[in-house]
Amino acid sequence: MSEAGTAQGSMPTIGEVTWLKGIRVVEITTAVSAPLIGRVLGEMGAEVIKVESRAKVDVNRARVPRPTDPKGFPAHEAFQLLHEANAGKESVTLNLKTERGKELFLEILGDADVFIENFVPGWLDRLELPVEVLREKFPRLIILSASGYGQTGPLRTQRAYAPVMTALAGIEGLIGYADGQVMGCSALALADLNCTFNGVFLVMAALAGRQASGEGVHLDLSQIEAATVMAGEAFVEQQLGLKEPGPVGNREPDGTPWTVQPTAEEDSWVASRGEHLVTSNHNRRPNRHELLDRLRSQGVETSPVLSPLQVVSDGRFVARGFTQNVVHPHHMIGQLTITSVPWRLDGIVPRVTAAAPLIGSSNASVLGRYAGKQELEELEAEGVLK
Repeated sequence: MSEAGTAQGSMPTIGEVTWLKGIRVVEITTAVSAPLIGRVLGEMGAEVIKVESRAKVDVNRARVPRPTDPKGFPAHEAFQLLHEANAGKESVTLNLKTERGKELFLEILGDADVFIENFVPGWLDRLELPVEVLREKFPRLIILSASGYGQTGPLRTQRAYAPVMTALAGIEGLIGYADGQVMGCSALALADLNCTFNGVFLVMAALAGRQASGEGVHLDLSQIEAATVMAGEAFVEQQLGLKEPGPVGNREPDGTPWTVQPTAEEDSWVASRGEHLVTSNHNRRPNRHELLDRLRSQGVETSPVLSPLQVVSDGRFVARGFTQNVVHPHHMIGQLTITSVPWRLDGIVPRVTAAAPLIGSSNASVLGRYAGKQELEELEAEGVLK
């Protein structure tokens, strides 16, 4: 069988999951870590309302359009990570520096079960809406603060960039070769994604706990602490006094190497466990299928090195419902491919119901619960719905 393989068992069903039906999540979030928490909760059945502001948009709406983009292309709606982290939500715009904007925000929170935020600690205090006040006003509300370094401690107000967090978490110091210098930084959002799934499980646990106690809770989630657990083996080695943790190149903790070999195709590679170099036949390098088959016939653990685009089209992942297609409401963006959540519930893949919302697209439907049509028009003109 080739590395593309064939699916084992039936194709999963993409369908609605209703575990959190009736739960309302409100978020003021940016980037990936916390917005993705909201998206996952939404695909578990919750209604998710993203409160935004055109004065300071989500960073994934602020990507600079490419010079080749046609005139009128909505770059602030098109960035892939915006949709990966915000698919299926509603969006309202509120200027929280205005009294009416804050009032509307509090009315929305009054009907919410969960509030998620991931800005630098202190921003709610500056709005005169500290967590303590929100907890007193809404005792059943679950508040998740997913900041870079947590709500306390000397790093609490430091900017949280992915490479900075993985460097401080001890991960970057493990990247490189044993006989050379540290090669970091990896520039991957490892801290963000580990934070996301910790956040999802925390909220689910808090919702379960509220059923028994009737009370909400403030969850303080540190991205850097969530990232540090990925360096677990290095901590164990140091605690046991085995060695000072450091770069180990392509070697496993027991010293077993992994090798990466080129194939006949351009920029195509195969990774294998151990020193198992396959020589060329008749001055011809084996193609990827041949190399994989020859290594596997020797009992060697091996795998192709895939690019993200190859993963999306790989039959083994397609068979799992790894991605879903949605149509963006703006005709210039068209169809988007979005990854599914990485689990199946009795064989069901939670449906990605829609692309990320157009900014402010739910003002009428959501804010209309708290203000009449005429008032919303006046608030729009006054900049309250900015």
